[in-house]
Amino acid sequence: MHKIQKKNHIFLILTSFSDNTFTDRSIGEFRELLINTRENALFVGSEGAIFRLWAFNVNDTGENVFAKKQLVLTDSEESECRSTASEERLCRPSTRFMAFTNNMDSVYVCSSVGMRPEIRVLDSNSLQDQQEPRNEIGICVVDPTFNSTAVVVDNGNPEDASSVYSGIRTGMGGENHLIYRPPLTKNGKQLHASIRTIYSDSKWLNEPQFVGSFDVGQHVLFFFREIAHDNSFGERIIHSRVARVCKKDIGGRNVLRQVWTSFVKARLNCSVSADYPYYFDHIQSVKRVDKKGETFFYATFSTSETAFTSSAICMFQLNSINHVLDTGLFMEEDANGQFSVTADEIPAHRPGTCSSNSHSINDNDLHFAKLHLLVADAISGGTPILPLRDHVFTHIAVDQLQNQNVIFAFDSYNRKMWKISHWKEGNEWKWNLIEQQDLKISSKINDVALLPSEFFFITSTSGVSQFSVSRCPTLPSCALCSLDPYCSWNAITSKCALKTKTNEKQVGWVSSSWAGRISPECSAVEKLSVKDVYLGDGIKISGVKGGVWQKDAQEIENGHRHMITENGDLVILDMDVEDGGTYECVKGNVVLMRERVVVHENCARPTSVAEYRSCQREWCKKADAYKAALNIWSDSNKKNVQCKANGSNIH
Repeated sequence: MHKIQKKNHIFLILTSFSDNTFTDRSIGEFRELLINTRENALFVGSEGAIFRLWAFNVNDTGENVFAKKQLVLTDSEESECRSTASEERLCRPSTRFMAFTNNMDSVYVCSSVGMRPEIRVLDSNSLQDQQEPRNEIGICVVDPTFNSTAVVVDNGNPEDASSVYSGIRTGMGGENHLIYRPPLTKNGKQLHASIRTIYSDSKWLNEPQFVGSFDVGQHVLFFFREIAHDNSFGERIIHSRVARVCKKDIGGRNVLRQVWTSFVKARLNCSVSADYPYYFDHIQSVKRVDKKGETFFYATFSTSETAFTSSAICMFQLNSINHVLDTGLFMEEDANGQFSVTADEIPAHRPGTCSSNSHSINDNDLHFAKLHLLVADAISGGTPILPLRDHVFTHIAVDQLQNQNVIFAFDSYNRKMWKISHWKEGNEWKWNLIEQQDLKISSKINDVALLPSEFFFITSTSGVSQFSVSRCPTLPSCALCSLDPYCSWNAITSKCALKTKTNEKQVGWVSSSWAGRISPECSAVEKLSVKDVYLGDGIKISGVKGGVWQKDAQEIENGHRHMITENGDLVILDMDVEDGGTYECVKGNVVLMRERVVVHENCARPTSVAEYRSCQREWCKKADAYKAALNIWSDSNKKNVQCKANGSNIH
């Protein structure tokens, strides 16, 4: 078995409570999140309602920042639903998909109401209906356990009609798997019929689990995992895919009528390089990042669900995706297995090529496209980021900073978050784990959203939790503080605070301008703190997980009095004179924590009843002497005040 190597990263493990939590007792489970960073508005879908919250404080229900749209199921609809539904929860009116449309002035919502998909278009400020709600199949699923995706595309469709593209399961048992676009309409008139993949042919889609879809130029991309093939032991081998369709596609005239003529797909390769590569084949989530004229997709992957499940993050460039889909050879399947066709066999109209009028593509070319959907070459995701055992990264968010991208990866069931710095040096991408947080929420994570450089938000069964992107005040040293791109170290107060435009430039503040690295200024400004202890005391010095503790440059090992905790803290019991000195927590040849311990001998800890009584007697004597001195000082001070009032000069 290939062993995942963990890099020697400097990071903290923190326990994080939410800054704010929004709840509503009249609502069931909280689910989808959608954020408008322009208006700082957070939209929340749930069982029973849709909410508009203020992203800087989700608890604020003021008139200008809060709105609520109730989802209602009539008694007759509920009765009818309960007579047919396999589970009671399927009858609860609940959101399944939300997206912005009309330049973010409207919110497109697909909900399951009485097991019927209901479409609403809401005003993004008031959440009032902008058009009459309607039932439409193919946009969102009734069962929330089905992994589906959808994206609203306002521009680039035939006749410039707005539409939705979905990766979905339909049918009574969800047996039909489709990438689908409903009929295109404009001003109440149907312009083009619906278009889809062939659900009866597993070469197109083989039990896919969709995780994301994106409007990119003249294409729409779908990310999913599916059954690639069965091995000789009867096990189903899963591969992750990206599929692409053209927006202008209206299907073929005869062959592929009302079916995509431009559908192509390729494998996403997220693996650790070795003689026998270690593959992360199950894509779990994906986020798009547009930066400096390039488009990237950050995706989380896991291995198969075994006793040793592992996860990692890979990044795919749009240019690489398009290059493989535009130039790669296609796979063909016969009785002996799969093989790639030669370049000479690919027709003039290559599958996946966009056409201004797909009705004009000749039937021979469409017959080839119908059978050749999978490109032989895989698309590389580069070196996996944060390969980690025993966790599944179910959700991801990415914050784009000037010199780096900050990745937030989440484990839904263990309620953990990892924050990673990802940056480019020359032609090489590098990463560094900044911190891990144990999130104090009551149930598993349903969805995640990010307000850049401010907060991330989590929905769970009971509510919406708001967390700061960084816990600067908890970072105990300049090294750890400057490693976090959101924080600055105050050299005067020796405290870490949230980075601002002001303190980033002021004298006395240290902020690292190097992505993923500790500021070199820390060694010059960080003060050596002193801890005073007494004979027999026990102390704890904060450290970093995986750090090496040294005293006066000599490494400390675990013993009966010296213990290093799982989080890297140093605990010393029953202090002795020899325990005095300078302690350092070192990782990667970098001193992260430094503290001088001074052991005072004049107040040894008593070990018997007689010693306790003796100490109490000595303390009483000193207390009485102190009281007497205080009384003398108080009387003298009163006389001095009186003398000054009388204009006297008494010595």
